[in-house]
Amino acid sequence: MQENFECCGITTPDDWSADAGAAVWWIKVTGGNHENDVPDSCCKDISEDCGAGYAVPYDENDESPYDNKIYADGCYDKAVDWAMDKSYDHGYLWYHFHRLLKLLTECFALCLRSAE
Repeated sequence: MQENFECCGITTPDDWSADAGAAVWWIKVTGGNHENDVPDSCCKDISEDCGAGYAVPYDENDESPYDNKIYADGCYDKAVDWAMDKSYDHGYLWYHFHRLLKLLTECFALCLRSAE
């Protein structure tokens, strides 16, 4: 997901830190080795351990707090935007499919009526 949406964490890459408490399972499974790391899927150019040390709070005074190596945007807003775009697309298609089905039904009814 992070790789496809070009994002990291729920709201920021800091969500992956041990202090944020959102990545407890990931940190525990890896033996506590990633308390200040983000997954490699957060990296713009993925390589082994490219996310090491980047689960740090965002400093607005720092021009490039993540050295432009990882995605700084969180995934929540991007996922919501994606879902909304898809729902509009599907809603639009469903509406027109329904209208086409109604038109075909009316034609079928007229054909049956004229056959009598």
